[in-house]
Amino acid sequence: MPSQQLPNTIEDLLNLVSSTETSLDQVTKQLLPILRQLPNSFFTGEHTRDPLDLLNATRNSLVYAYFLDARCRVDRPDVPRLLGRIFEFLDKFDQQQMQLAPEKCTLSIRMVDSITITKILKKILITVLATVQDLSKLATQYGNSIIIFKPLANTIIKFAPSRNHLTNLHQFFLKECLLSKVYTQALPILDQDITEIEPQLTGINYLDHLLYHYYGGMVYIGLKNYDRALYFFRLVISAPAAVTSAVQLEAYKKYALVSLYLYGKIVSLPKYTSGVVIRAVKNYCQPYQDFAAAFESLNVKRVRNELQKCADVFKRDKNLGLAKQSMEAIFRQKIQQLTQTYLTLSLADIADTVGLEGPNASLIAEDYILRMIETREIFATISHSHQNGMVSFHDNPDRYNTSLTITKIEAHIAQAAAVNQRVLKTDHLIACSKEYLSKQHLALSGGMPGGLGLTDEADFYGSGNCEPFIDEGRFYG
Repeated sequence: MPSQQLPNTIEDLLNLVSSTETSLDQVTKQLLPILRQLPNSFFTGEHTRDPLDLLNATRNSLVYAYFLDARCRVDRPDVPRLLGRIFEFLDKFDQQQMQLAPEKCTLSIRMVDSITITKILKKILITVLATVQDLSKLATQYGNSIIIFKPLANTIIKFAPSRNHLTNLHQFFLKECLLSKVYTQALPILDQDITEIEPQLTGINYLDHLLYHYYGGMVYIGLKNYDRALYFFRLVISAPAAVTSAVQLEAYKKYALVSLYLYGKIVSLPKYTSGVVIRAVKNYCQPYQDFAAAFESLNVKRVRNELQKCADVFKRDKNLGLAKQSMEAIFRQKIQQLTQTYLTLSLADIADTVGLEGPNASLIAEDYILRMIETREIFATISHSHQNGMVSFHDNPDRYNTSLTITKIEAHIAQAAAVNQRVLKTDHLIACSKEYLSKQHLALSGGMPGGLGLTDEADFYGSGNCEPFIDEGRFYG
């Protein structure tokens, strides 16, 4: 059968697959153009045997994925059997077929007439993502969404060129972890810092980058790792932008509240944050700014009044619970101030001074102090020999001259050196890239200035036709 003739039956397609070499070159040239033209209904047609029994999940990954995707879209899929097939595929799929790395496709580019390598990549990557999404829907129908997380994590690790690459699967995986509230399942992926962004290699776009770090920040909130959450939200807000994304505004709202929880004020955004984002924050996040202003006064009554005033906005944004948690920062800060003035103070006096109210105020104050001692925010001892309980404040006993301290310093120095090397490498690659050189040439010749021009890159930076943002993960309220 000629390579460009569409098969009429599944048997014709299977014959074509069996007669086609499994090399990346032949898959790209012969199979992909045909698969792109076949409707979903073709892959669910009648056949004497199950085509997936005749296909190999590794050698025929691309065709296998098309059959899986079509079966997931029928009205009443055989869920248990289909889940088994998808798990097998995610465990065995061929990375080269499903990724088509450009450096391994030099010869095949010449053989694909009107299909560019970028379009091929996008189609393949979308196919993998569709399979993963279908797996999630099926697991939900089966009544056990927990079973998908290990296969999803393994797929990301296998699919990504390295542990530091961001793919179009990352944000989807985190969203599923959020919806199922299995935050620890996300940590093997989430704790790997993203240092490599290659859209052509991994199929990501600007929205994938924003959503990954936005959902990641929410996962860290769920795990009470607020420092890491703040870092992730900062990455969302400071991402290059020609227009402000709704994701960035949502991230700022949580960034503001987490900042208040950690530091009692909104931490300044990086200087490289886009001006349009900063203006949008001022226009659309004013209640959060007002709440922060009250916060910095350390006047408990004023903060409570502002919280009550902004409660409807916080509730609408699903941030009311986080706002209430941030109230703890006021009491922590006021307790820290007491350590600079007093050596000994009763729990009742501490509760009264910092503004704790109610019959259990002393117990609440003791709980705050114990947690602050545990996190080394203060150094103190509590004695209950006195009727009301007495707290004695101490200086930091650590002189930072132990072998453990030296080991930590050396580890941080090594980490900083590694980051520096990555930055130098990235800087060199950008300076040598065709896109950068062409923009610099255009700028020097009196054309558009360097930086973002009217290219496809504008789409990646948020000014193009990205899909509307629908936040399905805002449930901290």
